[in-house]
Amino acid sequence: MMENDSVSQNRPAEDLTPTKPKSEGIMSFKKLGFNQRLQSFMDQPMDPELEHKFAAALLEMKFYAPVQTGRRKASARQPQPAFTLSVAVTTYLADGQKYIPVFTDLAKMQAFLAGSPNMAPFRSFEFTSNELMAEADQFNLKGILINPGDQSFPLTQEYWDYIHKVAPVVASKNQADDFMFKVINPTPTKLQDALSRALRHVHKVQAAWLVMLKPKNETSYQYAVIVDYRGKPEAFEAKVSRKLAIAAHRYLPYGADIIVGRMVGRLGEAIKHDVDSFYKRFGWFA
Repeated sequence: MMENDSVSQNRPAEDLTPTKPKSEGIMSFKKLGFNQRLQSFMDQPMDPELEHKFAAALLEMKFYAPVQTGRRKASARQPQPAFTLSVAVTTYLADGQKYIPVFTDLAKMQAFLAGSPNMAPFRSFEFTSNELMAEADQFNLKGILINPGDQSFPLTQEYWDYIHKVAPVVASKNQADDFMFKVINPTPTKLQDALSRALRHVHKVQAAWLVMLKPKNETSYQYAVIVDYRGKPEAFEAKVSRKLAIAAHRYLPYGADIIVGRMVGRLGEAIKHDVDSFYKRFGWFA
């Protein structure tokens, strides 16, 4: 359980360097895999292998945080106006400490905000785990609270320091290997057509596959489009994921999201081998 308050801290936005979330319909392999590893670790916190995998994923994770935006007027001491951010703070009743509430996906954050009327003015921004823990440390907060109201995992400054010692010994297993897929039946032709139209305007995409995907220890499948992308990996989310999520949105069942991933690892090879692609690029400029 937790208690929300409106306590927040303002500072210039250029010091925070936030990234706005690209689209509410996107959930990457990394975020879906992190949810799986977090839950596995919470179920068996004494298992060192699970702790190592969770710690390795946590160090590279990005979270959504509720933020209130504003603008600081120019003054004699600071002649240039500045954009400011106030990061939300919540009290975790289990220990009575204050944390920054953070979320692995926007649906969880929106559900949290809907139950907290005093947080209505807040918007979502995306930060790395390192940025969030530095922010909590600067303002003497206990840490960050991951998925409050759902999993409610408190990441304290003490545990953050500890995982920097245990995480480097793992990180060898590809998170994509933790997933299972199946062919969609009947074929969602309208969804495939919408994705194909969007892909024709995306360079460096050679082919794409549409499947249902789930973590191995869960029961529910989600729509997933897997893309053979030959561009820079760091450009994938901005140049491919967002466009495909927007294109797919109106053709998905109510309440469904779509996972957008690259054709990598054993999972990618298995999909390529077992499933027919719905899109292929042909021609000199492929």
